[in-house]
Amino acid sequence: CDVDIIGSRSLLNEVELVQIVEEVFGKLGVRVVLKVNNRKILYGIAETIGHADQMTDITVAIDKLEKIGIDKVNEELTGRGISTAAVAKLQPILSLAGSNREKLQQLSAVIGDSPTGMQGIGEVSTILDYVDALGIALEIELDLSLARGLNYYTGAIFEVKAKDYAIGSICGGGRYDDLTGIFGMSDTSGVGISFGADRIYDVLN
Repeated sequence: CDVDIIGSRSLLNEVELVQIVEEVFGKLGVRVVLKVNNRKILYGIAETIGHADQMTDITVAIDKLEKIGIDKVNEELTGRGISTAAVAKLQPILSLAGSNREKLQQLSAVIGDSPTGMQGIGEVSTILDYVDALGIALEIELDLSLARGLNYYTGAIFEVKAKDYAIGSICGGGRYDDLTGIFGMSDTSGVGISFGADRIYDVLN
């Protein structure tokens, strides 16, 4: 149960997916928040704290921020071989607050020396610009702890949470530049989202 767009790198595709999420859950009568991140931002964070080679270790840990809290995340990072100094550098990023724009500004100040990180910030900013221009009313939250499916996502990452029912993600996806290579179509970018039909059914019940 999903939507994918293959063969285009345009960020308008990400924006269209945001519109689809708004329309689908609006018709279902489910109040949701769309959480957004970008894999390039996650790389920029890892690069900035001096552990670009351990990006997966870092993101697997911070992906648990909502579940286990910042202290346990810090313990896990140290346990995964991230230096104490690097964990200390990570703290302002883990505790970002404010609007999406304010978070992006704060993030730029921290990872501004990472070209890849800044590219990710630019992509998120562009998507938000289109969302504002189109008058999309869907609640969207920049969540830097979001790191789903990191092995193949290369850009935007999406996750939808129901606001009135605690069930975890009910929809999610992102941009993948290399995934089609598995099927003999190399260098073909795509972006998509999957709807968790079972979980959505539970929410509706």
